[in-house]
Amino acid sequence: MTMRMRSAPMAILVCATMRAQLTQRVNPDLSVTYFVNAPDAKDVRLADDVFSLGPPGLPLVKGADGIWSVTTPPYEAGTHQYGFVVDGTPAPDLWGSARTDRMPRNFFPFELIDVHGSEPLPDDLRRVPHGTVHVEVFSSERFGREVRCWVYTPPGYDASGRRYPALYLLHGNANEPSHWITYGHADRIADNLIAGGARELVIVMPDTGDANRGNQPLDLVEAYLLDEVIPFVEQRYQIERSQSSRYLAGFSAGAVRTRHVGFLHPELFSALGLMSGGGVDPTPPVETTYPKLADSSAFKERVRLIYLSIGKDDASSATAVINMRILKDSLDRLGIPNVYNLSDGGHYFFNWRRYLAEFLTALP
Repeated sequence: MTMRMRSAPMAILVCATMRAQLTQRVNPDLSVTYFVNAPDAKDVRLADDVFSLGPPGLPLVKGADGIWSVTTPPYEAGTHQYGFVVDGTPAPDLWGSARTDRMPRNFFPFELIDVHGSEPLPDDLRRVPHGTVHVEVFSSERFGREVRCWVYTPPGYDASGRRYPALYLLHGNANEPSHWITYGHADRIADNLIAGGARELVIVMPDTGDANRGNQPLDLVEAYLLDEVIPFVEQRYQIERSQSSRYLAGFSAGAVRTRHVGFLHPELFSALGLMSGGGVDPTPPVETTYPKLADSSAFKERVRLIYLSIGKDDASSATAVINMRILKDSLDRLGIPNVYNLSDGGHYFFNWRRYLAEFLTALP
């Protein structure tokens, strides 16, 4: 497959009072020291989450040479995002010292930094057999436009002559399906797990947003997935067409869509993964909104895995962590088994990568 990409113009924020130069250093204990050369700045802060673009971000200290610096506590091994707020203005690492990948434009000014420990990470690029990532384009009547769908097929797929289970993996708001590959490394995670003995599967990453990557209404996404995406993929790929081999998962807004579609249609999916989203308000009871949960025996007979995960520091909404716990408690009350992971960290791909690895490992 040959892909051609055309880069779009990027808006760059510049502080009028200074010319900043940024860099960073990973230390042996997995802490990171950040430097900002901004002698005219009055206040510089580290922002490590898309939801913390201002105070009380971790403050940097100005040295006699005009270079600001701060050393973080040790990070967990993995890829972390970072940005800065200089005198109240978001400032990315755009100068000559930049050595990291840029986050999507929607998450400007964030960059990515890799912090590796002694053990390999689930998404490391390893010497294992690799699958293939396909990019499909089709016309959606529901969305009224052309849409792209990214599809991962496992190693040996073409020559196998057999059908595979399928995971429909949804992106978040202000994201697109490619982000599960470029930042989520779903293909690498699947390659590594399959090489370690996990079940082979096809991963389908459809576009579920509007033309500008905003949220589509839940009912519209439901109809689009059931009437267009699943039939299109099952006709085009070697996929098992049974409920027991069909899974649904997503992060953030994708988790909300997973909850909505999965709870309404337990006859279609045998595993649901809600990552950093999809929790419920305390009222009304969840079985009022999703009546099929009320027959818990029938529901849990069909849906064999419900995976709930969120970071302790998730600040995507004021009640994100609380509402995820409410959902878990509601499922417990109904007698519906679930796996609940309250991890460290916040609302970013560092967590979504490990959540995906855990979900794939736990699939029935």
